[in-house]
Amino acid sequence: MPTVSSGVRGTTILNTETRRVRDVSSAMARLEPDAGPLVTLMGKISGQSEPADAALFEWFDDELLPKFDVLNGALTAGATTMTVTNFVYFRIGDLVRINKAEIAYVSATPTTTTVTITRAYGETAAAAASVGDQLHIIGNSNEEGTTARGIISTQRIPVFNYCQIFRHPFGVTNTQKVTKQYGGQDLDEETAKNLIEHKKEIELSFILGERYQDTTGTHPKRATRGAARFITTNVKSVGTLTESEWEDFLRPCFRYGSSEKIVLCSPKLIQVINGFGRGKLITRSDEKSYGITMTEYQNAGRKVMLIEHKLLTNSSLSDLTGIAGWGILLDIRDLKMRYMNGRMTVLKQNIQANDSDSTQH
Repeated sequence: MPTVSSGVRGTTILNTETRRVRDVSSAMARLEPDAGPLVTLMGKISGQSEPADAALFEWFDDELLPKFDVLNGALTAGATTMTVTNFVYFRIGDLVRINKAEIAYVSATPTTTTVTITRAYGETAAAAASVGDQLHIIGNSNEEGTTARGIISTQRIPVFNYCQIFRHPFGVTNTQKVTKQYGGQDLDEETAKNLIEHKKEIELSFILGERYQDTTGTHPKRATRGAARFITTNVKSVGTLTESEWEDFLRPCFRYGSSEKIVLCSPKLIQVINGFGRGKLITRSDEKSYGITMTEYQNAGRKVMLIEHKLLTNSSLSDLTGIAGWGILLDIRDLKMRYMNGRMTVLKQNIQANDSDSTQH
């Protein structure tokens, strides 16, 4: 016989029938947001998460034309050619500042590392320069009515990563499920706890993961690459961090991109920054920060949002090697969280075997 309900059907009956679609991704973001701050931010900032149509997803890295090179041979005051390291950077018409002083004019587009130049193309006299001295392309000068000069462009570099499958099963016996309990029903508590564990493992993979695809089984297994493996520049290693060294680290990191960046800080790094920057620190934990506790470090017009990352630690809290001393600076607007379409975080219910006297999700 069917169970009959009277009145207008509402959301309660969907819960009774276990048919309501569960917004698990949102629930995961709300639960202990500081446990996985990068996952929380990427999931809640508009435009920072995007579905992928394949387990391998790709994008292209690109940069603007380089403006700096170095001399690859000594230059005398009277020389009319200079030997450069990367001749493809230069074109006819370029104005090149040699060794932070004299400006030279590139009079022909080079095809080798020997570049023909007109010296003292300005008010600074020609002077000798040494191997390794800086060359700075500051602009270009063109004759009236001339044709277009040579075209150069940067090559876009293809980059890829994998979507990784994370699973956290949990369950109780059906007898335990209906037993009255203190402190909430176990199945509900286990759901919340496993969502947090799920988020923490995704978070650690977003930071420390290494890209890999294993095709030895019936179907592929994939591991995603995290931020640490992508970062190759602006890496600074110090024994005891001083405020001056901290500022030296920030300066090149803000050369490009937005004026607001985040730093995921190990608890030790937060302790150090708190020690030398008290007059520059403002604690924020408001709606704009998506429930994550952030500390704003004021730095000459730059906004550095510090997030203490409790997962950047070792088994022993006295072991400050490796990730326990890390800080990872990210321009959050340059990141995207990619996930298989429709599979962001899914709560699959009743995965137990048909004859199992248990409930497993």
